Amino acid sequence: MKQNKFSHVLSRMDSIADPYNHLPEIFSKAHPKLALDITPTTQHDPCHDLFRIYTFKLLKELAKKFEILLIYRDIQASLDIPIEESKRLIQESISLFHGGKVPFKVYYESEIIQKHLVDMPEKFFKHLYKNILSKEHNHFDRHLILSSASLSVLIPLLDILKVDVLLCMEEEKENVELLQKIHNIQLEYFPVIFYRTLKDLKNKNHSPSDKVRAFPRVGWREKDVYKSFKKYGTSIETFYDWYKKLGLLENKIFELKKEKISFQEIYQLAKKHKLTNEKVLKLISNHLFTFMSAEGKFLDLASKELKVNLTSSNSSKVLNCLNTPSRIKIINILDKSNLLAYEISKQINVSLPTALFHLSKLQEAGIIFRNRNKSYSLKTNRFILYV
Repeated sequence: MKQNKFSHVLSRMDSIADPYNHLPEIFSKAHPKLALDITPTTQHDPCHDLFRIYTFKLLKELAKKFEILLIYRDIQASLDIPIEESKRLIQESISLFHGGKVPFKVYYESEIIQKHLVDMPEKFFKHLYKNILSKEHNHFDRHLILSSASLSVLIPLLDILKVDVLLCMEEEKENVELLQKIHNIQLEYFPVIFYRTLKDLKNKNHSPSDKVRAFPRVGWREKDVYKSFKKYGTSIETFYDWYKKLGLLENKIFELKKEKISFQEIYQLAKKHKLTNEKVLKLISNHLFTFMSAEGKFLDLASKELKVNLTSSNSSKVLNCLNTPSRIKIINILDKSNLLAYEISKQINVSLPTALFHLSKLQEAGIIFRNRNKSYSLKTNRFILYV
């Protein structure tokens, strides 16, 4: 897919940092790599549903061109929260990708370093030390996780994985510019950056550091959506930002005077004072209620649990299913990406018929499911045993 054919997706980005014009070369590759780094924190709550729907719609589009890599900053997360809590939050994030039908591969910060520690090239350490020892960093006036020092540790890891593009929040721009100042040489590795964000109900760009996540929620009634617009004074410019980044700007999804119109048309009518603000709010409330009810179903998977009652007659099916090392291995690898049966058989080093047998048992126990494209996915986020 060439860059010009991908422009509709790129238009949903706030901006692109590509000072040396690497993007045409990247788009010429069959499967360039795009990374998204995530640091599990206790702020990862379900209070920004519209933002998450936007993110996963965007990632599904990006996955048509890019190989998506999730990089979990588990070492960095341990600065603030216990390891077990970090693992739980990571599992919730991974389950969102399963539910959102986004193909991906998972890498942990700790695993990358451990795996490559023996044979890491000298360049990695030079790169790392040059990054973290610079006096230009801004970590003295903000949380370390949100600083340029954090990004300076990530960049050498991306180099190891040969990442072409990094997907960042817009507020990372200052950190990226500081690092580009440190690395003022074209030949030094630095990925292309796609910046993205979404305005919240308060008409400001959403930030990971926000204490309050003001977005419409899945499960709200239509009148709840409408009331939130009135409460926060959500502007038509914010609605424009939403529909542009959701890829719905030109879609005729609204009904006005028994005619189907697009948000672009609503926007123009409002700007010309041919449509009242009250009518705009009611049209948007009606559509967002329906849209989020349909598009937000995958968010439920983030907290989906498989509860196994040890006194239940069905418990033996689950427990017997988990009593085989090969099936545990299958769960571990499906936790990182969706795979076809023959890919699973190779990874667990068994024949295809044997792999299919194990997969059928996992399906019967309700732990995995088979997708339409014949790949397998985890059906649950975490297991709870109770008596």
